[in-house]
Amino acid sequence: MKNLLKVVFGSLLSLLGFSSCDIVKGGYCMYGQPHADFTLKGTVTDVEGKPVEGIRTVVDAYQKWTDDAGIEYSNLNYTDTLYTNVNGKIESRATLFSRPSAVMITISDMDGEENGGEFEEQVINDPEIKTVKKGDGEWYTGAYEASFKVTLKKKN
Repeated sequence: MKNLLKVVFGSLLSLLGFSSCDIVKGGYCMYGQPHADFTLKGTVTDVEGKPVEGIRTVVDAYQKWTDDAGIEYSNLNYTDTLYTNVNGKIESRATLFSRPSAVMITISDMDGEENGGEFEEQVINDPEIKTVKKGDGEWYTGAYEASFKVTLKKKN
């Protein structure tokens, strides 16, 4: 009776689209999603080389691709807003679907005259993204890191 119930319920579940994780065409069924680790590190100084605290840094990481018809697409994969610490540094860590193909960093002085004066905004497009750890060949696609150093000029 137990075996009959297993067969009946197994058949019913397979008709509804459920399956087991048996070997399928040389591989295994896997549940989950691809992911990658991404770290951004940055340093912000003034023209005298002094670190600037309280500078807003907005990080936008994108996935870009082109389809078979040559149409380009872009998807915002990750965004974060950080403020530099007393040493003028920021660090952002995230888990993304895969390695970002483009990164834009917008650096803005939001506190005006505090922390050394009012500085001009700067935008960094596509800093170099380095592979720091290879993926496992399955769901984990690796660890990636981008970094920047920027010198802010005071507004006139």
